[in-house]
Amino acid sequence: EPFHLRLAVLDDVPQLMALYDRSRGESLVWNDVPESFWRHHIAAWDDPFVQNDPLRTILHGRLYMVVTNDGAPAGYVRAAAKHWDEKFQVWGLHLDAPVNWQSAAPCLLRALHALAAQIPATEDNAKPLAAIELMLGRSHPLYTILEQTLPLRIVPPYAWYLRVPDVRGFLRHIAPVLEARLANSIVAGYTGELKIDLYRDGMRLLFEQGKLAGVEPWRAPAYGDGVDAGCPPLLFLQLLFCYRSLAELRAFFPDVWVNDGTAPLLDALFPKLPSNVYSLNNA
Repeated sequence: EPFHLRLAVLDDVPQLMALYDRSRGESLVWNDVPESFWRHHIAAWDDPFVQNDPLRTILHGRLYMVVTNDGAPAGYVRAAAKHWDEKFQVWGLHLDAPVNWQSAAPCLLRALHALAAQIPATEDNAKPLAAIELMLGRSHPLYTILEQTLPLRIVPPYAWYLRVPDVRGFLRHIAPVLEARLANSIVAGYTGELKIDLYRDGMRLLFEQGKLAGVEPWRAPAYGDGVDAGCPPLLFLQLLFCYRSLAELRAFFPDVWVNDGTAPLLDALFPKLPSNVYSLNNA
């Protein structure tokens, strides 16, 4: 087999952090995971109280290194320490690029299957192990490989509850990202304004040669045509974080609308992008 799994040790922490940092480019939103997270999720398993926790309430998961035949680290896996119901859950699987996932997938699945057979069940679980549940984010390359060969049960991804206390300030903060998206779009070098009605509020974005020159508070007039787009404020967050595309929001919600000439600009600024955010609890 080209790859094997072994339990991560404290000496692996720098490599784990580097692998995670490199994988952040695959997710628009991500956690800044501290070194203490990785160290705790390795060292805590030396405690017999954690090892013997019958219901996995202290720590849910363990970290494994993916290594080549010569022992070189090639990635990592974050998986359940015990299985409950009939499922063995895998929450993270990262390989260092470049990698041929088509070649790696069968080996990794065999390794995960062997791992699933070894781990115990929780004390209150009488069901035999029957499935491996991959919870890797909707855009993980392993899904692309598996959907061609295996019958998969696809579960819609979990959605985070997000709020932004100062949307205009946040837009100013991410101006370099917005400008880079414009530069690589069909509206590169755009100069003009974008007036968005949030119904109880609003804002005007000013652009000069593709650069965000200002984000100002603005209210739509009671009458007239001086509005480019309208969106309820909490729905706008779905667009802002690229969770839904503009077309999806317009199809789902009649109070999301945009002038035809403005749609390409909004599509360029806020394209639909994947996000897979690590939970920093005891998982």
